[in-house]
Amino acid sequence: MNSRSDGPRLEEDHMEIDTKLLEKLAELKKQLEDLSGQKIDASPEQLISLFFRVSVSSSEDGVIMSRSFIFPGKSCSQASALPANLFDVSSRSSTGADGKAVFLLSDFICSTINSFAEPVNVVVTPNATTPCYATMTHVLVPNPNIPGAFKDLQITVFTFNPNGTAAPNVSFDWRCRLLSIQTIL
Repeated sequence: MNSRSDGPRLEEDHMEIDTKLLEKLAELKKQLEDLSGQKIDASPEQLISLFFRVSVSSSEDGVIMSRSFIFPGKSCSQASALPANLFDVSSRSSTGADGKAVFLLSDFICSTINSFAEPVNVVVTPNATTPCYATMTHVLVPNPNIPGAFKDLQITVFTFNPNGTAAPNVSFDWRCRLLSIQTIL
């Protein structure tokens, strides 16, 4: 805890920021956005350290149920038998001036060599003080070096007003769960 009263005060992971510092951080954010050419979704507290948490992810074993086009019934197996796991990622982003955001799952995970498969589940929740809707699509990105394999997932989010027009610059939380095939090099 900082005992000085003329600057930011840190208590655990929370910052109390005065108005003057907020103005400086807003200008810093604008400059960083101009420099990087992209919108930065970070709070003033996150900008102070120049590093901020972007996403969280986890992977775990799970059960995969499959059905056959030919044989009736279902088949169940552990994901680890493939070998694979269930991969779960969550983060926050925002749509642009056109009410649309397109991003890759690999932008939010630490691994650089990936192989993903269906089923894919993506949930999007807008963070807005006025009525707003969000919808999304996703598509697995093929790996050109391995036929039938997918190296990434592209997610497209659309936000719109109740009257159906695009809702620009809407912040949203998202969560994705999919099958991650373990790659052996």
